[in-house]
Amino acid sequence: MKELLSLSIPQGADSTPVQIQTPADIPSGVSLGALVTTLLQAAMVFGILMSLGFFVYGGLHWVQSRGDKESLNKSRRILIYAVFGLIVMSLALVIVNVITSALGVQNLISGN
Repeated sequence: MKELLSLSIPQGADSTPVQIQTPADIPSGVSLGALVTTLLQAAMVFGILMSLGFFVYGGLHWVQSRGDKESLNKSRRILIYAVFGLIVMSLALVIVNVITSALGVQNLISGN
């Protein structure tokens, strides 16, 4: 990976390249698995925050419905879909963790 981060500049007439290497302090162990793990964790956080936002929106809609049946049904659907979204995200996390542990890839929850 360090070869990908190095820079080669051709020098003058004899065209012997000058190699500029990466410093030893820069970690080069970034893998595709770590990148995918980070992206999945970010997607889970985003999904949880979206569900929380829909819970608040559905609750406010429920309070403001003032007994109107149509508004109550709409707010009930919003809250049910928010719960359903959390359940789907939880199941997706479990499925991904089962597959990654079976394949020996870094685990999403424990980070091992």
